[in-house]
Amino acid sequence: MRAFKFRPSSQIAFAFDIIFNQRLHCADWSRLNDPMEGMFAYSSSSTNGEDPKKIIERIIREKQRLKICSLSRTFDCHLLWAHYASGFNGVALEVELPENSPKVKIVLYRGVFAQFSIDRVAHPSITAQEILSSKYREWEYEQEVRVLHNEEWFSLAQPVKRVIAGHRMQPALFEALRIVCKSKNITFCRTGIGDNGIDADVVQLPLIAERPRRLAGRRLRRRVDERD
Repeated sequence: MRAFKFRPSSQIAFAFDIIFNQRLHCADWSRLNDPMEGMFAYSSSSTNGEDPKKIIERIIREKQRLKICSLSRTFDCHLLWAHYASGFNGVALEVELPENSPKVKIVLYRGVFAQFSIDRVAHPSITAQEILSSKYREWEYEQEVRVLHNEEWFSLAQPVKRVIAGHRMQPALFEALRIVCKSKNITFCRTGIGDNGIDADVVQLPLIAERPRRLAGRRLRRRVDERD
């Protein structure tokens, strides 16, 4: 599954970590920007004698074990660049997520709270994942896909496929990314905005550093010839 991880220019070290170490950072879900993250409401008609509070406590414990890495299924969204890439100063990295992994979830958008019936809870860990793989529908523009993991790092089976720099990125940072992408054989792009939305225009990677050395060598040989 193709997905994009956005990073602002102030957190560019995290982007380099993805490129060099081929992994995604999973954060404590309670620190994410949605104040309703992980909140839920439940109903119950019969629990076969089991105390509903104990079921809820187990769900909460399972939920606390999980960490989240948030990605998007698209890079073509102005709000994503504005909110998560410092207003086109940052970057979006294209990665490949395993299609059939139980840890990879396409986010379901719903009302303010995740809702479920205790009577239908098959296992607290499954319910915890369902809660954390859903969000309030106001966030639907993000087209989010999540990695739910109980560890800080989630390893990627494949290297980064593409790096898309925002067109407002500072020149020095842009050049640093260009050099890294060239060394890692990663397609390097820059955003362009047109009538049809946001494009990712491929940046050519010329051998700039080699040209001055060749010219200097020619000048040196000419001077030696003139002395002879």
